[in-house]
Amino acid sequence: MDDYFESETTYGSEYGSEPRLEPGDERSAAIETARSWELAYLGDEALVVDSESAARVGGEELARIAAAPVRCEDGHVRVVFAEATPERIAAVREHFSGNVDLAVVTPSTLASLLDAASISIVSGGASDNGAAEAAPVWGRTLERVLGLFDDEASRLGELRRKMQELGGEMAARERRLQELEVELQQARVERLRAQETIDRLRHELSDRNGRLERAAVKTSELAAIIQGGGSVR
Repeated sequence: MDDYFESETTYGSEYGSEPRLEPGDERSAAIETARSWELAYLGDEALVVDSESAARVGGEELARIAAAPVRCEDGHVRVVFAEATPERIAAVREHFSGNVDLAVVTPSTLASLLDAASISIVSGGASDNGAAEAAPVWGRTLERVLGLFDDEASRLGELRRKMQELGGEMAARERRLQELEVELQQARVERLRAQETIDRLRHELSDRNGRLERAAVKTSELAAIIQGGGSVR
């Protein structure tokens, strides 16, 4: 369980962010990092946080640069990290002695050491047993993971609220679209009725004009007959 939660711990900052590795893979990745930078890999010995160095730098700063000062079995103080970058090494040199030895550990080991450093700083150096007495480490890491879950739940809640608002707006637009479609259909029906009325009036007008023309012809014929009869007398 420790390996699970510790393997999920990352240290993102301006000095880079470590990839999430399975417990079986992080050791190989750490060894490869040590080889590529020609540094020692401290994976097989007990490491104890150097309380004096940790207190001088501060827990927050150690977490920010993702590095921890440790006292090794040979008594030497080294600064360890899980991911080596030029920026991180420069930050370590800035906070510690320029000739301090550097080494590489796995991300889960670094997480344990950073937890132990925090405990040591808070307790004023009373606890100096490193990862072995980190209180328990998996419980502190679990608390961080649960905190991340809480943050994610808050973000999901906010996303849900925004989605509901968007859904309400879309539903209102859909209703308005349906209303406009009904209005458009009514307008089409009214236009067809108006066209029918216009066609009917045109037909009636044409029929009336025809009757007037026929009446005019009859009138002309009758007038001619009347005028013709008067000329005979």
